[in-house]
Amino acid sequence: MRDGFKLTEEIVNSKPFDEYRGNALHRGEVDINNDESIDEWIRNKSHSAYHPCCTCAMGQVTDSAGRVKGTENLRVVDASIMPSMTSGNLNAPTIMLAEKISDHVLGKPQRSKELLQWWTHPKWQTQQR
Repeated sequence: MRDGFKLTEEIVNSKPFDEYRGNALHRGEVDINNDESIDEWIRNKSHSAYHPCCTCAMGQVTDSAGRVKGTENLRVVDASIMPSMTSGNLNAPTIMLAEKISDHVLGKPQRSKELLQWWTHPKWQTQQR
């Protein structure tokens, strides 16, 4: 992982990326010239999971509408923008997130909680259990 970190640093800091490169997210957190510092940063900031998520965390990489900061016309609309891992399966929260961001893309106004009407099965006490 250290070698991958170093290669990424080399690529991102090369001349062709000058016009695209912003501030490093790890700025001030790791000494990129010190293997022990890199190893510690990797241990503290990385994780593996069966369902990868949080690689483009909302608030750090994207805004709340999935727009990638520092770019135009680029959105991320999947589990990678979740700011932290969920304790359960990613399917339902990812669908909700995609629905919400699709409303932003389509220009739909944000719905007020007071206007939401919940459907309840008319025979909820005896059916749908």
